[in-house]
Amino acid sequence: MEQKTVREKVAQILTDIEKDDTYLQLALKKELDTLDAKDKGFANELIYGTIKWRLRLDYVLDQFSKTPVKKMKPFIRQLMRMSVYQILFLDKVPASAAINEAVKIMHKRKMSNLSGFVNGVLRNIDRNKSEITYPNLSVYYSIPEWIITRWMKYYGEMETKAICESLSQRARVCIRINTLKTTKDKVKALLSEEGITVLEEGFLPESLYIHAPNGIHHSPSFKAGLWTVQDESAMLVGHVLGPEKGDEILDVCSAPGGKTVHLAELMQNEGHIIGADVHEHKIELIEKNAKRLGASIVEGKLQDGMLINEDWKEKFDKILLDAPCSGLGIIKRKPDIRYAKDETAIRDINNIQRKLLKNAINYLKKDGILVYSTCTLTQEENQNMVEYALSLGLQLDAIPYDMPACLKPYIKDNAYIEILPHVTDTDGFFMARFRK
Repeated sequence: MEQKTVREKVAQILTDIEKDDTYLQLALKKELDTLDAKDKGFANELIYGTIKWRLRLDYVLDQFSKTPVKKMKPFIRQLMRMSVYQILFLDKVPASAAINEAVKIMHKRKMSNLSGFVNGVLRNIDRNKSEITYPNLSVYYSIPEWIITRWMKYYGEMETKAICESLSQRARVCIRINTLKTTKDKVKALLSEEGITVLEEGFLPESLYIHAPNGIHHSPSFKAGLWTVQDESAMLVGHVLGPEKGDEILDVCSAPGGKTVHLAELMQNEGHIIGADVHEHKIELIEKNAKRLGASIVEGKLQDGMLINEDWKEKFDKILLDAPCSGLGIIKRKPDIRYAKDETAIRDINNIQRKLLKNAINYLKKDGILVYSTCTLTQEENQNMVEYALSLGLQLDAIPYDMPACLKPYIKDNAYIEILPHVTDTDGFFMARFRK
């Protein structure tokens, strides 16, 4: 398929996402499966880039267009955003090509009367792009102002800039070696045979960073369950919980099961883990992942964490509560999150987190361990939850894992840590360890 057709398809996908508020990943899976690898890669670049940089793209367009972005017709708005993204960010795509294709699409869509407008605005932006200045961090990094304001208040200007810069970079692909089946050296050799490049090792013994030009999930070694994809921050949660052979463990919000199976690997597949979730189709996903990776001690269970299960009271040695959250720590890999949340959403999510934690404590044996974690960067969902846990009778417990040197300054009371994305070039994460 020619790139001009891909561009038109992308503009329509972006229009549909904005109109229907569709989840980005679902839209991509549905619409892009028919494309070959090269076209799919280009389409993904355009879609993720246009969504990620929307605030900045709109600001630029409003500087050069007499018609404000918000008043443009939906398809034209997305076509213009996508074209400006190519002009500003894609060095491998000549600006002239992006502009010409945008004009051709206008003619093809029988909007020839507006093709002059599209052509004029885009060419003017291209001529003057080196002179564009931006009014604040929110516009420059395309992160909503309410998020920037919170981070500035809590972290200060320098740390906030560093967080924004890190979250603006392309997410690295990290994999976790399945120690139940293989070793890191064996996986390295297999990946080389499969045409997947190992870039570097991470700070955890089971992690590798890779480049897979033809996609990850087609890899024979992936299908064989020798490894899975997981960010190092997420891997660290398992080490903070510190599972041992023979433990009875509950993962309260388990799906899709990545952390659950990691616990099984750390336990050398000896003990019992219940991976719970509120949705039946997610239980199937947990069990599917456990089966592929050979984690036979994992059992999926349908359970609403907001409701008490009387049969689970004081049943578990250790509990992982990787709580639903606002997700601000993972916006480099899920760019739509930054626009999907607001201050009200934070309060609503925090109420759920508190209820989940309060219920989970009932399931913990006396002297048992609970780890609370999120992939976000807000005080309400992180540091304030430590205070809430203490008010419910839990005590902070020392993290048993020897943390990487770069993270040690961020550990508080030897029991909880906030991983800022620029410190380790990973997702932003928070995790706290408690004892009952």
